[in-house]
Amino acid sequence: MIRIYPKAACFFSKIRLLAFLFYAIPSLALASGGGISASPDTSPEMLTPVAPILATNIKEEKILPYQAEYKISSNSLTTTATRSLSKKGNNWLLSQHAKLVFIRVSEESVIEDSKDGLRPLHYEYSNNMSSRQDQSIDFNWSTQSASDKKYRKPWSSKISEDTFDQLGAQLKMREALMYDRLGGEISQTVVNRGKHKTYTIKKLGEETIDSPAGKLQTVKLLRSRPGSSSETTVWLAKDWNYLIVRLEQREDDEVYSLELLNATLNGATVKGLSK
Repeated sequence: MIRIYPKAACFFSKIRLLAFLFYAIPSLALASGGGISASPDTSPEMLTPVAPILATNIKEEKILPYQAEYKISSNSLTTTATRSLSKKGNNWLLSQHAKLVFIRVSEESVIEDSKDGLRPLHYEYSNNMSSRQDQSIDFNWSTQSASDKKYRKPWSSKISEDTFDQLGAQLKMREALMYDRLGGEISQTVVNRGKHKTYTIKKLGEETIDSPAGKLQTVKLLRSRPGSSSETTVWLAKDWNYLIVRLEQREDDEVYSLELLNATLNGATVKGLSK
């Protein structure tokens, strides 16, 4: 355990960079229709159930709830994470939970589904091995500001219309594809620990890839930032509500990856063509 811990801690530190897409794999607890609210100082509450639809209609629908399991890999270390997206009133709750050895990391994002599109309301991050890294970001759109009084260095800053937390940013990216708003590329600002970073998300094309769920037709995106050596490539399933199927992040000589193992989308099992 003593030897593994430093590697595992570093692994999860890097994994947080994957948050872009993967950053929020809704928890398995939501699979049963219930979950933990990401709002501070509240107790667990039941989420609003969403009636399942036929798999043949999925491609025609817009944002849909799901539960998924992913494999995360970095060098010789591998773990799994669960993610879920559930409707909570007029809002969405996106959650992700992962564990490696005795380290547990959880993220939750509450996202408003307004007439002007998606925008973040609250974000939570917790790491049982380092509470100093915990975050609890509130987004106040009436004052165009975000703040975090829980982080070891409390902060407050102004935000723009394209500002998201690192987990909710993934849903916003998927929404752009669903509503055909991506075009050639879009810009997206992510606020994390009081710092704002603006990324460019560019469509590279389409590709059919092999996955544990079978062969899936995907849209391939590249996420990058000027002045950074880190690039993230993401594959999203065209026929399954643009669910993230695979993600690879390259930073210098290191590669971090995420792969979909299994998922259900609004009650339908995600599956592609037989291998």
